[in-house]
Amino acid sequence: MLAINIMQMEPKNYPKIFIVEDNLLYQQLIAKELESLSGEIHFFTKGETCLEALGKDPSIIILDYDLEGEINGLDTMKEIRKFNPAIYVILFSNQKNLNNSENVIQYGFFDYLEKRDHSFSLLRQMVCATYHSLPEQKKL
Repeated sequence: MLAINIMQMEPKNYPKIFIVEDNLLYQQLIAKELESLSGEIHFFTKGETCLEALGKDPSIIILDYDLEGEINGLDTMKEIRKFNPAIYVILFSNQKNLNNSENVIQYGFFDYLEKRDHSFSLLRQMVCATYHSLPEQKKL
């Protein structure tokens, strides 16, 4: 079990998190799990709008596969990788078998978590672990 004391984190050092999810209920569930981990969470329902906001320099992006708009989550990730390969991306989706060797090679390393009942708390643990492994400048 991963145990990290979030209360010791300075508010100014919270990671900037983008949540790219077109299902508003899932947005709320993800935000509820992550609200104490970040002072700055941005929500997007389309990959395109997330890409337009990459200049805000997110540390972590939680990304669904099926999105509104023209591009899906993997295509969004491809563009994120072109913009800044150091942005930590977690693909959080109902789609199965997305974390295969072909996708990892094509889109770069990413974490994948399938949406299930317990996966929202697992997502929180992944974000906590990721935060503590980020270089100091990415925590701001």
